[in-house]
Amino acid sequence: MQRRANSFGVIMVALQTISLGRLHADQVVTVHVSDTTLTIDLDDGPRTVHRTTDLPVRSVKAHRPRKVDQVS
Repeated sequence: MQRRANSFGVIMVALQTISLGRLHADQVVTVHVSDTTLTIDLDDGPRTVHRTTDLPVRSVKAHRPRKVDQVS
């Protein structure tokens, strides 16, 4: 699944907030979900965190970058 980090480098997966750091702000990252862990693919290598919730993932592509038609 994909998530877009906010301006502080934070993503949310299954109501679990994960801070990636400001270095990853506004980037789209890929998250692999298992029963007990979340693995986030970053430019500097994968990062694995333990899941704190057992809720299912609702949205596969959340917070897609907005498309701008034309800037004036």
